Amino acid sequence: MGATRRPMTQFHFSLACRAATLLCAAATLMMPSPALAQNHPFASHPISYAAASIAPSHLSQAQLDQAVTDFYDAWKQRYLTEACGAGRYVVLSSTRAGNLTVSEAHGYGMILTALMAGHDPQARQIFDGMVTYAREHPTTLHDHLMAWYQNKSCADADGADSASDGDLDIAFALLLADKQWGSCGAIDYHAEALQVLADIAGGTLDATHAIVLLGDWVAPGDATYADATRTSDFMPDHYRSFFDAGANPLWNTLRTSTYQIVDDMQTNFSPVTGLLPDFVVDALSTPAPAPAFFLEADTDGAYSYNACRDPWRLATDYLMSDDAAAHAAVAKINAWIRASTGDDPSAIGAGYQLSGAVTPGTDYLSMAFVAPLGVGAMVDAANQSWLNGVWDLVASTPIDAEGYYENTLKALAMITMSRNWWAPEKVSGGCVSSGNSVCTDGGYITDLSATISGTTKGPGRQGLKLKGNVFFPGGIPVPSLTQGAQLLVEDMGSGASAIYQLTAATDPIPAEPVADCDARDGWKTTAAGVSYTNRSGALDVPACTPGSAAGLRRLRYRNGTGYDFAFDVQVKKWTIASPVGPLRVSLVLGDSAAAGSAGQCAISAEVACSAAGNSVRCR
Repeated sequence: MGATRRPMTQFHFSLACRAATLLCAAATLMMPSPALAQNHPFASHPISYAAASIAPSHLSQAQLDQAVTDFYDAWKQRYLTEACGAGRYVVLSSTRAGNLTVSEAHGYGMILTALMAGHDPQARQIFDGMVTYAREHPTTLHDHLMAWYQNKSCADADGADSASDGDLDIAFALLLADKQWGSCGAIDYHAEALQVLADIAGGTLDATHAIVLLGDWVAPGDATYADATRTSDFMPDHYRSFFDAGANPLWNTLRTSTYQIVDDMQTNFSPVTGLLPDFVVDALSTPAPAPAFFLEADTDGAYSYNACRDPWRLATDYLMSDDAAAHAAVAKINAWIRASTGDDPSAIGAGYQLSGAVTPGTDYLSMAFVAPLGVGAMVDAANQSWLNGVWDLVASTPIDAEGYYENTLKALAMITMSRNWWAPEKVSGGCVSSGNSVCTDGGYITDLSATISGTTKGPGRQGLKLKGNVFFPGGIPVPSLTQGAQLLVEDMGSGASAIYQLTAATDPIPAEPVADCDARDGWKTTAAGVSYTNRSGALDVPACTPGSAAGLRRLRYRNGTGYDFAFDVQVKKWTIASPVGPLRVSLVLGDSAAAGSAGQCAISAEVACSAAGNSVRCR
């Protein structure tokens, strides 16, 4: 499935671990989050597919969309998790014992979250965390390609080099993000995509730009691998988007040569079935199926767990562009699979020889094969009944039936079959802002917990404790954490009313080294981090009005990485209304309104609240 890179004797190992522990279970992702804006929310169907294409016709559009969201929610809960540092996210691939994720899964996850924005309120937060994770795991040869495999200790393993499919999908996802949210926030998605594409062009395409190599580990002139390609890396719809993003003609060259290889293979090796093999050798001269065990398995020259993605990849290009070559390639596969199964989708096997013979041991049902063929069926109205049957089989197969790979391909195929796929060059873009009155386009507060004590007591007798992690996907945006601070706690269940605030509109925590109202007040830096302590009860120097500190006793930051740090807040003896909940917390790294407007800030997810005695706990 694009997971094995090269023979074990050639592996080189990286023992560096950028973070040692996984921080959060997948269920954490199901908490509510800020309703971040987007340009093309899921189910808005922003483009029309090719005029002659079809979609499942026996269900309403609303029913198709609902099936997608239901499955995506289940997929997200099972496979998406915060890991390897605050705010970073990965797709749990578990390809073998000890595996955390692979770049293939990372690319899929980034595409899914970009397309599901609007349904998933955490989509941008997750996407940005995935960008940071990829940045922190580059290959040894290219800064903007992702090392293909990480273990559960978060270390790059089995060779810190690339797998081409993961990087192609990551680049495509970044272009989706640029059109979904714009590139004015913490990450310039468009610029990031161009950096990835430059490294793909220099590291994973051959010198003539005619084929996608197996990874950046393939050296020029390599007698075994320099003339080989993987058919599941045939992504002509991506190449169109890449050309549009930078007008580099190499992507058109690659698209043309890709369809030539497809035609050569179907004409010479699968004239009856149209099937493509997992790997092609001699791709630059006389393309042919790879021999057994060329790279991964005895099925390297057959239609197996790599090539099963081909109908989805090729048909998507037709749906986006109405390309005749894409239609012709997929139509051959459609005609054969319908005939060979007697139009019964449940008879689709999990592997075939190019002749159409069933590969021994594959007489079982797999969504990795069924779901992509559903997308393939969309190219022609003659497949309508077949497509309807494939959709029903895909939608009714429970997530427990299979693993990460099958379920992820299913999610991507369901999005496409329901007409929710779109190409970045086909839609408008523009920057959308997220935030509130004190914070615009900043970072994220994760793992937040809040406790309000004394809720049954009278005014002035409440306390507040906050703790969590602050994550900036573009890196911490200030050189020093002692530049002042602002804090806003909103009760979202009461119209986002402020139940606690120290902001530029009231009295922010002042920057160092401004004079304090008491010698015990002020900032302190230690080996563990930075803290602000207030004992005077006042903040508004030089007036030092009693109570202007709003009960604040301490704000503390604990050292993290260049992207994150932990924080906690303690407030005592202040009037704090008991919230309806959920709560949202904003933290600004600076004492001016301009700091929040410049993105020097972070906002939490909305955390649910529950009462316990004379306290309210929110997390």
